[in-house]
Amino acid sequence: MEINKTKVVNDITVKWLADHWSPIDLFKDLSFGFLSVPFDYAVSHRPGTRIGPQTILETLNSYSLYLSDKRVSLEDATLTDLGSVDIVHDMNQSYRNIEYAASTVPENYTPIFLGGDHSITDPIIRGMNKRIGSDSLGIIMFDTHFDFRDPIPGKEHSGHWLKTLEDEIDYNSLAIIGISAPIYSAAYMDELERRGALIKTVYDFRRQGRDAVLNEVTNHVLKHTDGIYFTIDIDSIDQGFAPGCSVPNPNGLFPHEIMDSVFEIASTCPVYGMDIVEVSPWLDNAQNFTSHIASHIIMNFIAGNIKRNQY
Repeated sequence: MEINKTKVVNDITVKWLADHWSPIDLFKDLSFGFLSVPFDYAVSHRPGTRIGPQTILETLNSYSLYLSDKRVSLEDATLTDLGSVDIVHDMNQSYRNIEYAASTVPENYTPIFLGGDHSITDPIIRGMNKRIGSDSLGIIMFDTHFDFRDPIPGKEHSGHWLKTLEDEIDYNSLAIIGISAPIYSAAYMDELERRGALIKTVYDFRRQGRDAVLNEVTNHVLKHTDGIYFTIDIDSIDQGFAPGCSVPNPNGLFPHEIMDSVFEIASTCPVYGMDIVEVSPWLDNAQNFTSHIASHIIMNFIAGNIKRNQY
């Protein structure tokens, strides 16, 4: 049977059905929708990221609605679980379902996609481009890897999603923060920069300073676009803080460096949405440190949006 729709879990917390979006009666000024994407068929190393969305939502629900370090309350926003994309035993159909879901998120919502391996960002971006217009989206990517490998026919891989999007995005509107994994040749850096991408390594970030890097990054991605989309791979965070991921990285950013960066950007720039990927609870410690970090990043994203709309 051809499956061309998403479906959501049968739960009273779900306010929307993806095959028949219809709004609830009252929206606050800002509305954020969580859409789970439990897909790890293309995981590059260790599986388990399909459990990430569930655990991230559980940790989010363990917090209050006050982000105390930023002094921002999330009570003035609508936070809704939009359910889960229908992931089936057909990789290409699952990608089509992800794209469809991203393209049909109600316009009232800023979507927050919970992955899943990083390959899901390809269909998400395609769906977001349909939703808002392909010339409007600038991308800020936090990742220790380039994810720019050439695709291998018949073998999907979370490390080539940025290359498979070359027919869809303008690399002049892409910035990558956090590159550090020593598993590439210089050709990857050279090719992405030749195509117009701005790349800031972990060393760049600390040597130049956060504010200088964020200023350069936002100016770059907004030069020809109307707003920003974040894609955040949890392996951009040092493995000492985030062990629960497919490919842990010993030379990553610290959690506060990403949390504060996301907050600062979202509080000053127009933002279209975000995804957070590669959280693998099976590989985490008993306290789910990595899922808690992901949840704090999400809260900073929401808080930044709220602050921007207050002034």
